[in-house]
Amino acid sequence: MKLALQAALAALLPATAAFADQDVKINFAAEIGGQPFACDATFTDIGSTGAAVRGTDFRLYVSDVAMIAADGTRSPVTLTESAFQHDGVALLDFEDGSAACANGTAPLNTQLAGTVAEGSYTGVAFNVGVPFEMNHGDPTTAPTPLNLTSMFWNWRGGYKFVRIDMVPTDKAESGPKGWFLHLGSTMCKSGGKTDAPAAPCKNPNLMAVSFDGFDPAKQTLVIDPAPVVAEADMRSNTPQTSPGCMSFLNDPDCDTVMTKLGLPFKDIAAGEQQLIAVR
Repeated sequence: MKLALQAALAALLPATAAFADQDVKINFAAEIGGQPFACDATFTDIGSTGAAVRGTDFRLYVSDVAMIAADGTRSPVTLTESAFQHDGVALLDFEDGSAACANGTAPLNTQLAGTVAEGSYTGVAFNVGVPFEMNHGDPTTAPTPLNLTSMFWNWRGGYKFVRIDMVPTDKAESGPKGWFLHLGSTMCKSGGKTDAPAAPCKNPNLMAVSFDGFDPAKQTLVIDPAPVVAEADMRSNTPQTSPGCMSFLNDPDCDTVMTKLGLPFKDIAAGEQQLIAVR
């Protein structure tokens, strides 16, 4: 009797709509100052002094992707395993290793691909960054796309969630070598830089992004650092600090930047994130 009941239930499962999934693809584009990103391009009127810059890197990690229904309910997206997606973390890569992007790699990835519970969705949400439990391992033994040492600080700090590197075309020989926007976790406690923290960092700096009005079949998410660095001088850098803003609390060059990533910084309140927009 018990076996007959189990067989009957099993026969019903394939026809149950609640168990169905649907494919979803979310397209991204990279720009600097409204101009499509390319490794051989020059981008003008960037920052507080209207500098001309070249982009030498443009990559970021994304995790915890979800689609949003009209009533605000979020359904998690299961990312398809690939060279750019592993265990819910994806790398968006807009540099091709050519021209000014010699530090990069040839393959590109401008899309998130996965499945979500069948339904009607009107928005999207995700984090820019790598979850704590995956953020402090060894990149030399990690699976792709977490195996890029160029996207990693050290075991204590973890990955560079965002790496957008810009170099002024008219920089002075004695000036900074570039203006780099690197977002990652800070104030992480461990025994040393080669030791992973046992507890989450005080400043995890996971950047939460959500858009209530987004149709993946018709719209694209555009990543553009120009609004984020609008008040920063691309041609200068605070002495004895990292070039540009690398999220560290002792860097005044981050004062006008972090709030535009939707993150608090020191005693500066978080503003609305301005890095990613819908088009």
